[in-house]
Amino acid sequence: MFTRSSRRWAGVTVPALLLAVAGCGVWGNDSAQGTPAAAPLPSLPVPASASAGGSLGSAPPPVGEAQLSPTVQGKKVLVVGDSWAEYLGEGMAKVASDGNVIVNAGLGGCGIMMPDTVQGGKKTGEACLKWPKEWPRYMKQYKPDAVLLRTANWDMTPQSFGRSGVELTIEDVPFRQRFFKNMERAIDILSENGTPVYLTNAKIEDSWKNLSLKMNDAVQELADKYKDKGVRLLDLRAQLCNDNGCPPVLDGHKLYDATGHPAPWSRDRLAVWMLNTMFAGSPASARS
Repeated sequence: MFTRSSRRWAGVTVPALLLAVAGCGVWGNDSAQGTPAAAPLPSLPVPASASAGGSLGSAPPPVGEAQLSPTVQGKKVLVVGDSWAEYLGEGMAKVASDGNVIVNAGLGGCGIMMPDTVQGGKKTGEACLKWPKEWPRYMKQYKPDAVLLRTANWDMTPQSFGRSGVELTIEDVPFRQRFFKNMERAIDILSENGTPVYLTNAKIEDSWKNLSLKMNDAVQELADKYKDKGVRLLDLRAQLCNDNGCPPVLDGHKLYDATGHPAPWSRDRLAVWMLNTMFAGSPASARS
């Protein structure tokens, strides 16, 4: 599966071993990887302000930033999580200037839960079960300046664990307990040596409204609880939505591809915003 060839990312040669790790899941051709159960393209009716983050106003959402700060130089970012993480990592690799390294270990179809099955009895891929061993290795090997941990989309998917055969969601207490336990374990791993860890919430999906709200509440709670460990919340919801909903098109640009993941224009702008927030202190971009 792994090769010894290399590929240039953000001006720095990165071993293809990591690229193979990042590609363990199918990338970009399965809508279930980024939005559970192949949800349709986003639309307007669900008020984004229904989430714990409160009102966003009626102005068009910013959808990231256009220009990377010149202060984002010589930085290394580890990206872990689901296919949205993978897409955002691809965006970071594209927009990051020479001298920055993006280690993209996002995996489509994987979250933090390590379940037995997902989405109607589908067996969990082996790659999705390995993060407790692989992420410490990445931290030791790559020594990142910051980590993006994002599973907010995939972990809205119904999943079973403990050999129960019953698939639960973030609305169910046992699921939430396991989600918090695993996220806390992941934060302990990724915040080693004081490395800041950035979580993201999710935009509010029409067909997954309640799950989106519950997930955003959970991610906010984690960011609040582990503030002293350097955990911060990147408010992706506020970048993609306003009080009228989450538009699929802005200024003539489609924001999502056919799978429901960020299209190149929005992906790259979100990546710029994330890097600026991590290393250039973009105002009002990250919340603790």
